Amino acid sequence: MRDYLITIAVPVYNVEKYLKRCLDSLLAQELEDIEILLVDDGSRDNSGNICDDYEKNNGMIRVIHQENRGLAAVRNVCVKQARGEYISFIDSDDYVLEGAYKHFKNIIKDRQCDILCYGYVDVYGDSSEKLEIITNDLKEVIKEYSAKDAVEQMLLPGDIDVITCNKVIKVSLFDNIEYPIGKLYEDMFTNYKFVCKAEKILATNSKYYVYCHRPSSIGQMAFNTRTMDLVKAAKEVYDFGIKFCDSTDNLEIGYLYWLVIVANMMIKSNACEKEYIRKAQSVSRKNVLLILRNKIINKTRKIELILFGFSYSVYKLIYKEYVARNR
Repeated sequence: MRDYLITIAVPVYNVEKYLKRCLDSLLAQELEDIEILLVDDGSRDNSGNICDDYEKNNGMIRVIHQENRGLAAVRNVCVKQARGEYISFIDSDDYVLEGAYKHFKNIIKDRQCDILCYGYVDVYGDSSEKLEIITNDLKEVIKEYSAKDAVEQMLLPGDIDVITCNKVIKVSLFDNIEYPIGKLYEDMFTNYKFVCKAEKILATNSKYYVYCHRPSSIGQMAFNTRTMDLVKAAKEVYDFGIKFCDSTDNLEIGYLYWLVIVANMMIKSNACEKEYIRKAQSVSRKNVLLILRNKIINKTRKIELILFGFSYSVYKLIYKEYVARNR
């Protein structure tokens, strides 16, 4: 029997500018039957001291300090040290909107799911201020997915995706599963492994997570050789899903979606792996009909994927213009 219903796990590393915003958003939640676990991964700034101060003043917070080992290692420690039946990861430079965990607890207790997925709001910039975000004014829709259906669509930006931080996950699903140390995009390498073990997966359209995209974050990094971990991770999910799922149409488009994301990173960095681009284009061209029929991606994304396959030079020009306008 676990001590809590949910462990909120926060990996911490050199985030003194943003950490209080994250922790204050968690302390504003209804925290009955919840613990907050902070794992400081050898921070060189004041983050570790901030964690200790919050622990002294809040009985539901527990802090672990360790030598720097990277995000994957921290996630593994969080899973092993969690005293909750479920675990919910929150990145320490992001934050959560009011009412999130009260709602999550109600859904989990009422519906007895293994995984609860929820929506997020994208915010761009380097501000440490908490924004006034109005969301969840639409009627809530909660959908139920089998493990096969979830894996089949998780490479696409829909109800189920490859992100860890917008999920509340039963800790027992992590038995014999660890995040891979030394790889970028450890979420994608790992999440399908526990998703495929779940008996009931729920997804709500309510948005409670605020995903802050900073210039220095992994998601905003320039293309380099380690970026290819993203392609390897997508291929791993794809190869597993082809064998595991009954339908594979979303897998085909999801794999292409991530190939194009890596190509976009090349364009922004003025890099060009010609053989990679040729292979990615061939994936696009052979899946045109599936792209057009896909029910998860929107029309703009469909045009993007098809244009990429048939004219990379035109696609590159348009994408550069898009980046310049939205920088």
